[in-house]
Amino acid sequence: MKTALLRTLSFLLLALGITQAFGQHDCNASRHQEALNGNNIRTVILSGGDLFWDGNDARFQVPYQPNGAGTIFAQGLWLGAIDPAGNLKLAAQTYGRANGSTDYWAGPLNEEGSTDQAACMNWDRAFSVLRHQVEAHIADFADNGVIDNPIPEIMGWPGRGNPHFSDTYGFDLPDTPQGLAPFADTDGDGLYNPLAGDYPMIRNSAVIPSQITWVVFNDNGNLHTESNGAPLKVEVQLTSWAFDCSDNPQLNNTIFTSYKVINRGAEALDSLYLGLWTDFDLGCHTDDYIGTAPGLNTVFAYNSDNEDDANCQGIPSYGADPPVQAITVLNRELSFSMYYNNPSFGAPAGSPNSPQEFYNLLNSYWPDGTPLTFGGDGYDPDGINPPTSFIFPDDPSDPDGWSEITQNPEQLDRRTVTSIYLGELPPGAVAETDFAMAYFREEGADHLQNVTAMYEGITLLQSWYDSQFETACSPPNCDDDCVWAGDLNADGIANHCDLLAIGLGNSQSGTTRPAPYNWSPRSGQPWAGQQDNGANNKHLDADGDGQATYDDFYLSDEHYNLTHPGYQPPPATYRDGPELSLAPFGSTASFNDLRPGQEILFRVQLQAVPELYGLAFSLDFDTAYFDYLYSQSGGFDRENLRFSAPLDLILEDRAIPGQADFALLAPDQNSTIEGGTIFTFVRLKVKEEFPGVLPTNQSLIRFKNIKAVRGDGTDIEIGGTTVIATINGIMTDADEAAAADGLHLFPNPTTGQLELRFPGRQLDGVEVIDATGKRVWRRAGPLADAASVELPNLKGGIYFVRMRLEGKVVVRKVVVQR
Repeated sequence: MKTALLRTLSFLLLALGITQAFGQHDCNASRHQEALNGNNIRTVILSGGDLFWDGNDARFQVPYQPNGAGTIFAQGLWLGAIDPAGNLKLAAQTYGRANGSTDYWAGPLNEEGSTDQAACMNWDRAFSVLRHQVEAHIADFADNGVIDNPIPEIMGWPGRGNPHFSDTYGFDLPDTPQGLAPFADTDGDGLYNPLAGDYPMIRNSAVIPSQITWVVFNDNGNLHTESNGAPLKVEVQLTSWAFDCSDNPQLNNTIFTSYKVINRGAEALDSLYLGLWTDFDLGCHTDDYIGTAPGLNTVFAYNSDNEDDANCQGIPSYGADPPVQAITVLNRELSFSMYYNNPSFGAPAGSPNSPQEFYNLLNSYWPDGTPLTFGGDGYDPDGINPPTSFIFPDDPSDPDGWSEITQNPEQLDRRTVTSIYLGELPPGAVAETDFAMAYFREEGADHLQNVTAMYEGITLLQSWYDSQFETACSPPNCDDDCVWAGDLNADGIANHCDLLAIGLGNSQSGTTRPAPYNWSPRSGQPWAGQQDNGANNKHLDADGDGQATYDDFYLSDEHYNLTHPGYQPPPATYRDGPELSLAPFGSTASFNDLRPGQEILFRVQLQAVPELYGLAFSLDFDTAYFDYLYSQSGGFDRENLRFSAPLDLILEDRAIPGQADFALLAPDQNSTIEGGTIFTFVRLKVKEEFPGVLPTNQSLIRFKNIKAVRGDGTDIEIGGTTVIATINGIMTDADEAAAADGLHLFPNPTTGQLELRFPGRQLDGVEVIDATGKRVWRRAGPLADAASVELPNLKGGIYFVRMRLEGKVVVRKVVVQR
């Protein structure tokens, strides 16, 4: 498959020695992925200079359906410029995410043009907001001039000067005159304050998009291992958005990206080019052609014939009448368009392997320095044909034009470079470039007629952009019994209980519902019938295809733990009983003898329960004792109809603290769940550090909110066996009282200096822990009778001083005042 080809290419690059000596910056490659699903397109936004893929597979699906066809495999930002000494500076991203190579790192740059690992980690995230959230915020402020119901996504939006940002995310927002995430400045003070009515908003639009995302990244966080280029010291702020319109199908098939490039270096950048490297894959990747519409500032891909190849190594295809995918520059002139081939398909030119070769492609030169020429495949090392700026610039429907249709090349897989000349960028200067990614597929049109539709559609798209979309889009609304994609039982949250709902309602059908299928309220025509809780069956159809199937739970998984406005969780119930129990793996493993930092592996067991068709429950644990509880094989297992708490929920901060969810179904409503082990390889981790003194060294792990149902939906009452876990080696109230005899700590509160007195005794060591459990100061022993603790650099707040006194641990809470 194509992924295997990418891995082979990555190994070849490593074998060629594309490496650099280690430098002073130490950021790690970004990992975060954020779904952009504001209309018929569903894709992912990344914070590392690339887009639209996950490092293995394409994620630009249009029209979106789970495991459906897509038009772009991956896209990456290329920037190249010359410094005052004539040296080339270059950053370019292609497939590096597949093997950890990168030229970009998450986060902004400081005034010196540098960053560090902590900043990169903090900013390895995307900020996303939906239209219904913005509209709710606007209405909230309009009724009385006060925000009564703050929305976290809006309160934490990284607009310049947001006083609530650090409270939301735990780190500071930089103060930069070039600005940060775009917003509507309702009071005109230049600063983002959501409590004053400001809200997230893109530039130059009269219509609130269905979804807005914002990320920031830079090219100076570490060595450029993708291109081997020298850093430009630029910060890049990427805003992406989509419109959802009831009256504009073309905008529903378009997403927008805006790159804001800031020179954070001390030197001017000259001859600066911005390029979008794109691997178009219209379904099957081996039968695509590319073209340029220079007058429309557009590069596009279309199918070589009227049938997208269905036999394509398992890759979903578009079949007959395949679409066109276009990339249009909206606010600048297209300077160059260029391509090179997948190296597996041979000449002309394979992948660039040096900074100069990347820069050549940005200027419509082949990697070997040969200029792009008019005619044939554009590669003429003999110099007979005239140089040109744009590859295949004529309409494929023109039999006399230069296009891939008239050249009829061998089966190929192209990568394109859409290049814009930005010129000189002095220190502190900003350059913004806006793009549209538009999909065209008219009903009944063949592959070339869809190209004609693209020419017409791009002209309209440009006019809508120029007029700020003022009359181009009427967003749909929903006021009553709205469908939230993934909340299949309409209880206000997408979670494991929705698997029971789709199990009981599987095979129901009704009216289809248009995209998007993001977490927002959507109108839907009622279906016949209702669920046991009274919810209409239309809620079962998360993906809007008019059928309730197990595939609908994919969106429950994607939107896991997201809630409706005003959602109130059900009361916690703990029903004791023998039916459910936990059993550690291994003959020596035991819940009765745990240690700090230990991870224990266990399984969930079920006694045979007659007529049991569906089961859902949570495992409840105390976060004062345990870091996490998750299933090693977590997520939605479509084949076996089960869901178990995945690690991703923890990594993405979507887990409910102290709770891990599980659900499973029998193969069909006429069969039952068998007794025995129902979930294997569940991991529980004891905390490494315990900054405070605990009342006891025992903690409960309980089965919470158990729901068991028959195939007809009626409930079965079952219970679970509570585990009493014992953690040895931690300080409890009784231990601490004895060890602390004669120990004194003062002053408290303190401005930064603490004195410890323990006459006649020896302190083995002392450390200071912040409220999150992170050690921020340490001094080794032995220390006799007295010690001083100096904390000049700590912020004000609550800390814990932990002392090891003659083999015992004593913890004292202190308040640092600033």
